[in-house]
Amino acid sequence: MGKEKLVRGSLHRRIRSTLFLLPAWFSPHTAIRVFFHRLRGVRIGANVEIGYFCIIAHVHPHMVTIDDGAVVAAGAKVLEHDDSYLYSGRGPLRIGPVRIGRRAFVGVNAVILPNVTLGEGSIVGANAVVLADVEPDTVVGGVPARVLKKAGAEENTP
Repeated sequence: MGKEKLVRGSLHRRIRSTLFLLPAWFSPHTAIRVFFHRLRGVRIGANVEIGYFCIIAHVHPHMVTIDDGAVVAAGAKVLEHDDSYLYSGRGPLRIGPVRIGRRAFVGVNAVILPNVTLGEGSIVGANAVVLADVEPDTVVGGVPARVLKKAGAEENTP
């Protein structure tokens, strides 16, 4: 498959994704937003919550999987492709699947880049940029995201 085809995606998928994007962004209830993202082609499990204005894989939504009980907070971006290097002439298109594991939480305005898996029960802090896989039950945050706490670590309660 040529680079241009990968960048643009199939016409049918692109039209379907675009057609259901606005209702997916603006619907007043998370269940309706989930419904429209499913129609766009995103693979979404049961009891998933998706906030307002989430960008989830506009070109290849079928490459994103959100497992049962996961939460994607408002304004989060889940990207299955990154064409910045291709368009700037500095390298190839980056494209790959994204998986958000069971009971994982993606914070407000966080960005998940291609070829990333968020492990079960992991937490991504607000405004974080995730470049690499996150282990299960791990909290990450920052730009780029780094581990803040691993499973089994003592909770810091005020």
